[in-house]
Amino acid sequence: IHVVNAYIIPEQDFIDGISRLVDRGIDVRILTNSLASHDVPAVNSHYKKWRKPIIEAGAELYELRADPAIKSRVDTAPVKSKFTGLHTKSVVVDGERVFIGSMNFDPRSANINTEMGIIIDSPGLGAEMVQLAARDMAPATAWQVKLDGAGKLTWVNSDETVNRQPARNGWQRFMDGFFRILPKSQL
Repeated sequence: IHVVNAYIIPEQDFIDGISRLVDRGIDVRILTNSLASHDVPAVNSHYKKWRKPIIEAGAELYELRADPAIKSRVDTAPVKSKFTGLHTKSVVVDGERVFIGSMNFDPRSANINTEMGIIIDSPGLGAEMVQLAARDMAPATAWQVKLDGAGKLTWVNSDETVNRQPARNGWQRFMDGFFRILPKSQL
């Protein structure tokens, strides 16, 4: 299962579902925004506590870099972005069943917003979507979030390994901390 979703604020049932899938031998790979690539730091404020449980449940977790190798494909002349962010919402199951839609994995999308999507049974599209997800999870484009030997989170990409979530600047880190006081259901 390949999940690409820009805004993730899971609940325990999401983690339990990952664990059940992994226990059945299913590989689960998830790509979302890092704090550095986020356009909504308030979402990251409530997502970040779920990183470790996602990894401990057995999923591979990736977060988009703000400076990904694919940036030149994202920018459209004459516009040049200061950073790249993820906005995709897709899931590919068994390389042939594809969901593409507007729904984020967060309480707002589940309980407040009107969302839509389409499920397509297509091995050809599934293969293409898996290939795109793999490209976007590559170390030149994303951080893989892992646990080190002491159980601490680390972010690994093609250039470096860091022990603090990547951010574009101190203001973004401040907002990330500040927004934790807001209820996640309102984000």
